[in-house]
Amino acid sequence: MEEKPRVKIIYKKSLMVELVRRNHNFLYSTRNRNNEKYQVYMFEETPRLIEDLIQLTEELHASRN
Repeated sequence: MEEKPRVKIIYKKSLMVELVRRNHNFLYSTRNRNNEKYQVYMFEETPRLIEDLIQLTEELHASRN
């Protein structure tokens, strides 16, 4: 039986856009269960995705200081 890919949930649209630009596997989007006026974005979780998320959040924090 085939294993399903692990899914990483992204809550920020600008982060989703940057991950798509970096050619990560965007799976689908759906309404946020806690606040239906927002969307959440599902990506296939890979080591490269995690590396890019770390890099992007570090850049965001560096730009705020």
